[in-house]
Amino acid sequence: MSKDVLIEAVLASGVVLPAPGPGFLRLQSAAADENAGPRELAAAVSQNPAITGALLRVANSPVFRPRSTPRSALEAITMLGRTRTMATAASTALRSQCAGLDPAVVESLWSASARAAELTYAASRQTSFKGVADVAYLAALMQDAGLAVILKRSPEHGHVLRAQGPALEAGARALDALSGTDHAAASYLVARNWKLPVDVCEAIRAHHDPRGAGRLDDIPRRIAMLLAVGRRLRDGVSPDWIDWAEMVEEEMALDEATLSALAADSGSAS
Repeated sequence: MSKDVLIEAVLASGVVLPAPGPGFLRLQSAAADENAGPRELAAAVSQNPAITGALLRVANSPVFRPRSTPRSALEAITMLGRTRTMATAASTALRSQCAGLDPAVVESLWSASARAAELTYAASRQTSFKGVADVAYLAALMQDAGLAVILKRSPEHGHVLRAQGPALEAGARALDALSGTDHAAASYLVARNWKLPVDVCEAIRAHHDPRGAGRLDDIPRRIAMLLAVGRRLRDGVSPDWIDWAEMVEEEMALDEATLSALAADSGSAS
């Protein structure tokens, strides 16, 4: 089944695409102004404690190795930059719309997504494509947004994710089968609906489709490959990874020895 058919099937399945929310929209509007700096972005989130708190948590994450501890939204945004700020805000805004779902499922989903994003960013910095590290981080945080959308329609299937811990992929595939839909297509629709960068949307659309990713332009193709690397570092050598390994090694020079070393360094699966 082609991705276009999958997208049509998701739209016909009765899922409801979440609206971005006022906090994210204010930030998105500010970020669209090329002349806006950290102060303007901080002002846009000043009335949203959830986004402010998330920015501080992410900015203080060891993966970004801050030289000093950010203590305000302004300091966090200055350290993270525009794209990672938007990524954190988008993820936080989406999570806020999961009311009514099993809290353990929501925590499992977002913990796994955050870990994948951290590892995707770290892996990006080890390649010759460092310039896409920030947008790869954004794509990694949002690649499984479709799971939350599907669960809102079919909460009775949440148990397949609850037991997965950090290794989300087996549960995601089970949820697709049980719900008769496709979470990658649903994630693409969320990203497109929230007006995320086109390259990010296309990479998310192909994040379980190596052949489809191979037909993309350079930037979205590389982002899609980096998403696969992040999941590999999080989950170990899974069936999902095997389909990506050869193209990742060929284009990004990330062979199994290098990935195993990265996984060991980050305390991930090997």
